[in-house]
Amino acid sequence: MPLGRFGWLAVIALAATPPSRAPDIVVDVFVVDAHNVAVPGADVSIVRELNKLAAHGVTDDNGRRRLTISRSAQPFQIIARKIGFERGDQFLVPVHDTITARIVLHPAPQALPGVTVTAEENVKRKRYHVDADDIASSTRPILDALDVVTKLRPDMMYPPQPAGLDPCGLFYVWVNGKRVVSTIPDPFIAARARQQRSAAKATPRLGGGLGAVSVNVQTVLSSIHPEHVEEMTYSDCDDFTVNANFARNAVFVTLKPGIGFEPNVGSFVIEDWHDSPDLIERPSSTFRSRILGVYDGSTGDPVAGASVVDVVTGTYASTTGTGTVSLAFLREGTSTITIHKPGYSDLTMDVSISPRDTTPLTVVVTKP
Repeated sequence: MPLGRFGWLAVIALAATPPSRAPDIVVDVFVVDAHNVAVPGADVSIVRELNKLAAHGVTDDNGRRRLTISRSAQPFQIIARKIGFERGDQFLVPVHDTITARIVLHPAPQALPGVTVTAEENVKRKRYHVDADDIASSTRPILDALDVVTKLRPDMMYPPQPAGLDPCGLFYVWVNGKRVVSTIPDPFIAARARQQRSAAKATPRLGGGLGAVSVNVQTVLSSIHPEHVEEMTYSDCDDFTVNANFARNAVFVTLKPGIGFEPNVGSFVIEDWHDSPDLIERPSSTFRSRILGVYDGSTGDPVAGASVVDVVTGTYASTTGTGTVSLAFLREGTSTITIHKPGYSDLTMDVSISPRDTTPLTVVVTKP
């Protein structure tokens, strides 16, 4: 039966009605300090992917801020900042319409400015180290951790070496303290590497570049999302601070809290973190500025320039002229450290970082 005038109007009205949009996700953020006191004026951002800002605001006098973001199955990151505190962040998987998040900000360790490094170490750190803020602030597109190396820290691929020495390179990769070997090399990366090596032979003066990086390292790094990286540190062929096989010519990747990694899978958000959505907390650092003093066993003099190395992550700091160093770079719990100083025997020991373990430590190193 033909539609009348009003029937056609109804059809037109229905056709013009836009489809209903999925409801937004509401994120209630509560920012407190290590003593569970509200932190007002904290800058809170919700970020998708590496640096796509989804929402932003400042906490009120009660340390709270409600933010709204468009619905998506994609994990997102909440970042809280305030001067005088370390950055607080965590990833979440949006499985509920409303999420309540509690982020704990910890004071920036005051002992860290006293940690000095030699000029050579300072140059190496600029060449061979990159953190989450460096990556997020890049003006170049960063698609994965391999891009971090090639675009932000190219010296990791082909480190500058004096003439006559064995060339360094990027041969191994460690993720969260474990060496990773991919059993399924990316075929595209393998084919590209062959082309790059052929090109490098034709133009040896230009160096190996990415062609000098092993296919395994390229495959692993290309499977790590850049927003999941806390920091990356490269150890060249002359760096003996990490006492382990395959720890030289290697890049050490530390992932952010709540991020997992599996070989041949890559980095991913651990959904179990969302089982307790009201608690999003970085490891406490009020006690992480525990001080370690290193002294000569024969003279009692302080030993300056000794490297104190976290055996698991490869992160390290050097003692000052007073022989002391802050252990703020260690994670909460028990860590194994190695104290290394040329001319002295290496010393390996366990160190506890917890609210109960805050007293300064004194260790003695001896010459062989």
